[in-house]
Amino acid sequence: MTPVRTLLACLAVIFCLAFPQLAVAAPAQAYLRADEHGQALLMSRLGECYAVTPEHVIGGALFATLVGGTPDAPQGDADLLQTFGYDLSILRATGAVTRRCGGSLTNVPALDNVLAAASAGVISSVNSDGSITRRDVTFTDVGLVHLRIRPRGTQDQLFKGLSGSLVLAGKEPVGILMAVDPETGEGRALRYDRAMETLRPFFGLAADPDGSPPKSLETTPAGGASAPSGEVVSWSSPSLGHDYRAANLVDGAEKNTIWLAQVDTFPIELVIELPGDQTRIVDGVRLVGTGVEPGTRLPRDFEILINNKSEGGWVPVSSGTYFQSDTDKRVNFMPVRARRLMLRIYSHWGDGEAVGLAEFEVLIQQQ
Repeated sequence: MTPVRTLLACLAVIFCLAFPQLAVAAPAQAYLRADEHGQALLMSRLGECYAVTPEHVIGGALFATLVGGTPDAPQGDADLLQTFGYDLSILRATGAVTRRCGGSLTNVPALDNVLAAASAGVISSVNSDGSITRRDVTFTDVGLVHLRIRPRGTQDQLFKGLSGSLVLAGKEPVGILMAVDPETGEGRALRYDRAMETLRPFFGLAADPDGSPPKSLETTPAGGASAPSGEVVSWSSPSLGHDYRAANLVDGAEKNTIWLAQVDTFPIELVIELPGDQTRIVDGVRLVGTGVEPGTRLPRDFEILINNKSEGGWVPVSSGTYFQSDTDKRVNFMPVRARRLMLRIYSHWGDGEAVGLAEFEVLIQQQ
């Protein structure tokens, strides 16, 4: 090997070791019980954990229980959010099982080359006790939407109850098992990239992964005390009327007032200036939605940014999703000095007229 080729090979190895995060992060897995029992993939987005499973496993249920695929078999609950084409459904997961949620829900991997080179793979599924079983399979057909799968041996047989299992080619997630033919024993899997493209519009994202909202820092649990939230000094969208002004966000929850803004374009931004002339150590905020009706007016995806100057210099510190079932949502982040905070709302739950909250409470550490 020439010195140049040797150098290039060494650089390639160093690059792969230095940037392992460039590989697609596989979802976590769970055993799921609803109308039927099956499998779920656990994936994260903006600090929340979601369970993805075939719609026929959920059936007519609105609720499911989960058992995580780790030795301690953590438990969890899941509430149905929406069903989609391709027999897919998505649920919001809560409980101990979410501590080991998987990779990003809306990343769409490029699988054409992976599948073109793969002739065999593995189906990974979780048992009711949290243990994991891996079955060797052969890919008999690779289409644009589905994969056809055949068990490799008698110990690898597929059967009802495995729907939702993760299909892997090497370590790469390539599909979600959707059905098993009882006569032939062959399985049909939805391609993993098609599944992610199908789910993205639920979050207000295009099926094409380009153009997703900017990433924020991950939240880190911390403690804080509530304090006067200051003054709303600017907003990007006018209020719906005199009774729904932005100042209602910081007037104290006991006043039972709400803020509603007209929905023209997203994102919608509000800037809150903290009281006093000096920076404060802030480690979280609390968003309160009580009184905002209908629930479709509540924010969905949001971001919190801070600034320790009089203008400019915004730094994102956390992001998340506010669900219609939340009466309030506490958002924690690493303690940081701030003079002003920004609430940036990327979407709401569908109301065509307004988006709003009842209260924006800043959590300030005692100095």
